[in-house]
Amino acid sequence: MSNILEINNLAVKFKTDDGEVEAVRNVSLNLKRGETLAIVGESGCGKSVLCKSIIKILPQNAYVEDGEVLFKGNDLTKVSQKHMNNIRGKDIAMIFQDPMTALNPTISIGKQILEAILIHNKISKQEAKKRAIELINLVGIDNPKQRFKQYPHHFSGGMRQRIVIAIALACNPSVLIADEPTTALDVTIQAQIIDLIKDLQKKIGISIIFITHDLGVVAEIADRVAVMYAGR
Repeated sequence: MSNILEINNLAVKFKTDDGEVEAVRNVSLNLKRGETLAIVGESGCGKSVLCKSIIKILPQNAYVEDGEVLFKGNDLTKVSQKHMNNIRGKDIAMIFQDPMTALNPTISIGKQILEAILIHNKISKQEAKKRAIELINLVGIDNPKQRFKQYPHHFSGGMRQRIVIAIALACNPSVLIADEPTTALDVTIQAQIIDLIKDLQKKIGISIIFITHDLGVVAEIADRVAVMYAGR
């Protein structure tokens, strides 16, 4: 299988009042087409920073000091933010660990999915709405037409996470980064979300980077595992 994403000798630093801190130290990884790569490690080891540097959403005091992130032959560390806006969400999407902060509580679920579709696709609102309802159904939520009009507070934690996954899948990305997507959920809902991600991968052949510190989750979902410790 060919690689869809290659990370070579990536180093990320944070500027602080006490000097620079190395968060990611010369990390090299590759992700093959259609596989799930788990990145495992304790809190603070650099897992999330590594993945945020792939899609260039690092905090303002962080920067990539060295290395490259190759996606379909392009080094993402060198592309402009404007170019990155076209890739982020469309080709590489991310699921964040807390669905409540990932969703806007003042905007209906349907509008939030619509926005994700319309940013990257030149289609009518009617077509986008049809696609949004299909996505709500795809992630296993009943009565999608009715749910389309509802707000995040009408949904349970597990259902909100399903909506976050629907938004991530809105533009058929080829790479999905899942940043501890089951951490905020109880064990039975965790299992449902893992089954959902595995099922979606079979259906649409997406490549997944799955960040976690839970080896039970890794055993369920991963084809390969990379262990991070102290940024390495």
